[in-house]
Amino acid sequence: MADDRGPVASDDILDLPAAGPTVIRGGVLRVLGYGAGVAMSVASAVVLLRYLSVADFGRYTQAIALVTIVAGLTDAGMTSIGVREYSVREGAGRDALMRNLLGIRLVLTAAGLALALGFALVAGYTAPMLAGVALAGAALVLQVAQGTIGVPLQAGLRLGWVTALDLLRQGGTVLALLAAAVAGVGLAVLLAAPLPAALALLVLTGWLVRGQVSLAPSFDSATWRWLLALTLPFAAATAVGVIYAYVTVVLMSLVATEQETGIFGAAFRVFVVIATIPGLLVMTAFPVLARAARDDRRRLGYAVQRLFEVCMLLGIAVALVTVVAAPTVIEVLAGSKYDGSVAVLRIQGIALLASFLAALGGFALLSLRRHRALLLANGAALATASALTLALAADYGAMGAAYANLAGESALVAGYFLALRRGEDGTQISFELMPRLTLAAAAGVAVAFVVPLHPLLAAALAGAVYAGALVLLRAVPVEVFEALRPR
Repeated sequence: MADDRGPVASDDILDLPAAGPTVIRGGVLRVLGYGAGVAMSVASAVVLLRYLSVADFGRYTQAIALVTIVAGLTDAGMTSIGVREYSVREGAGRDALMRNLLGIRLVLTAAGLALALGFALVAGYTAPMLAGVALAGAALVLQVAQGTIGVPLQAGLRLGWVTALDLLRQGGTVLALLAAAVAGVGLAVLLAAPLPAALALLVLTGWLVRGQVSLAPSFDSATWRWLLALTLPFAAATAVGVIYAYVTVVLMSLVATEQETGIFGAAFRVFVVIATIPGLLVMTAFPVLARAARDDRRRLGYAVQRLFEVCMLLGIAVALVTVVAAPTVIEVLAGSKYDGSVAVLRIQGIALLASFLAALGGFALLSLRRHRALLLANGAALATASALTLALAADYGAMGAAYANLAGESALVAGYFLALRRGEDGTQISFELMPRLTLAAAAGVAVAFVVPLHPLLAAALAGAVYAGALVLLRAVPVEVFEALRPR
């Protein structure tokens, strides 16, 4: 497929100064939306846990996990690739790309679901579970179609609609689960809960992107080969990244006791939920990074530098609050029998700073099409986390695994930024802001651990002191204030 790139229209948001403020406001919306989505997920979990027996909840979890694996494997990084390519193409080349992307994603998802149903048959799933997997799979197909045709919303920085669609999907699913529980339905219908919302959102997204993207899939074999060749290196890096994130839990179960694995797992669940935030933030800026990588490396360097400063600022804040509030977080979510998870979560709280920087480094390299560097950095993180888990978890249990997790995140950041520093692409990072950020963080830490307060109040006070110090030290990029100023 020809790499159809050319000059873009002068009124394209990605080429305008308004792109930066739009990204900042959109990032705030995405994080707020994610928080609301987490609350909805907790609500749906409460409904299911009280409605289903322990055995049926296990069956429900099995079926959902199977469909989720299909979703992850068949995406293969194509959503991110789609956003990047849509951001740098125009005209017939863009239209052909999106039609074929829709076609290949639908075919891959259908094939994955067929294999999943075959596995379910061989594994002896009950008839309700098989029906439920099929219905949840149908919802997945609709979600894949909706996500693919919705790429122009992400690429066009229509982030309010992106957030609203996510919330509508989650809210619709929770309402369907509530209705199903009230009606006293069986397992198969519960697994079909995402189906109505998926269908409604597909129709709504089609209306929102009308005239911007074709809703008809294409099945051109040459374009499909090109897409697969383009996607596979990034897909390999993504797969290694997913494995790296969870390898500590898997290896712990082999070398440590069940008790220590459970202690680590409780903290790790919190870490995973929070570590999603930096990816959401940087993803909002990804279309701008992709366009700048194509047209203007100076602009790319400016965007990466500002994102680095914001990621450092927010990463320190999230790490500080997580470390200080860890006792309350574990008590509320898991109970006193998981007291050992507090120290583990504090170590992983420090790792959250690395997660913010890793999100920036990963998307910066993706915008530059440096898939090999992505794969090497993720491979180094996987090797580091695996080796240290095996070396430390047997003797030091959950604490050893937590340090392995922190080392893996740090190795990932080091690999990403080493690749960016060595590249001749204008993405070298300046650390001029670091002394001021360090002073602000030290002020927050001092208040948190000197003033005797309840952990939740101490976390709030530490966050407030940190934020105030940032303002006094003029450590907040001026673009943030300008973007968030009431319009």
